[in-house]
Amino acid sequence: MTAGRAMAIGGAWPQGPDVTGSGLGLRRPLRRLWTLGADLLLPPTCNACGAELPSLVQPPLFCDPCREAFLTLPGPVCPRCAAPLGPGLVEDDCPRCRDRRYHFQAALTLGVYQGLLREAVIRMKQRVHEALTLSMGCLLADRAREVLADAPPDLLVPVPSYWLKRLWRGFNGPDLLVEAMGRRLGVPWADDVIACRRRTQKQGTLMPSERAANVRDAFAFNPDYDILGTHLLLVDDIMTTGSTASEAARTLRRAGAARVTVAVVARGAGLAHRQA
Repeated sequence: MTAGRAMAIGGAWPQGPDVTGSGLGLRRPLRRLWTLGADLLLPPTCNACGAELPSLVQPPLFCDPCREAFLTLPGPVCPRCAAPLGPGLVEDDCPRCRDRRYHFQAALTLGVYQGLLREAVIRMKQRVHEALTLSMGCLLADRAREVLADAPPDLLVPVPSYWLKRLWRGFNGPDLLVEAMGRRLGVPWADDVIACRRRTQKQGTLMPSERAANVRDAFAFNPDYDILGTHLLLVDDIMTTGSTASEAARTLRRAGAARVTVAVVARGAGLAHRQA
C-alpha cells in the first residue's frame, strides 16, 4: 500500500516522498463509530476535567482552562530537545543537550511535565482515559503544524512498547496519539514501523546516565516499509533525557529516514522531573 501526503487542516502542506508500507492509518473503525454515536446522544464534556462543552465544539475536547493549563512552555525552548531555555540562554547553548548526541534532529512539545499536564500524562497511561489521549493528540497535532510549517512530516510513527507491556495495559498510548494526530493533520501514520524487541527496565527507575544503555538496540525496523529519504515524526507521551527517543530515531535513520523529529506531550525538565 502506498500513501502520499494528504491535505493538512488549515492549509496544504507540500507533497513529500511516498511511504510504502503494509498498513497506514486504517485502524480502529469500530471505536470511532461508537464515539460518533455517543456524541450524538450525550452532550460533549472536557476530556480532562469533565466540564460540559458547547454542543457543536470541535476536537480537541478540552475546556479553555484545561487547554491553557496544558500549554505550559514558559518561554523560548531549545529547538533540538524542546527543553525550556532559561534567562539569557540562546538556542545553541541549551544546558540539557549541549553535550549530548541525539539521533533525532529536532523536538517539540506542549509543555513542561508539571501541574495539570503531568497529571494528564499519568492518566493517559490507563486505558480508561483513551478519550483524553486522543484529545491530547489533537492538541499536539496543532503544535506540530505550527512548529513544522516549513518542513511537514511524511509519516507519523509512535514509540512502541514491548509486547508484554502492551498486553498488560491493553494498549500503547503513543499509538492513540498518532491516530489522532494523523487524522487532524491529514498525514499517514503506522504503528508497526518499528517494534520493541526486548524487555527493558522502566526508564524512570534508572539514573540518567544508565538510560541510554537500557534501551540500546531495543528497537527493530519493519522491512515491509520503505522510508528512504523521508521525514518522520516520532511520537511519545513524555521525554526526559531523550534516550528512548534517540534510540528509536537511530533505528529509523539506519533504515533510511533522512530526518526524524520528536513530538511529545510533555517535556521533563529540571531536578523535579526525573521520574519519567
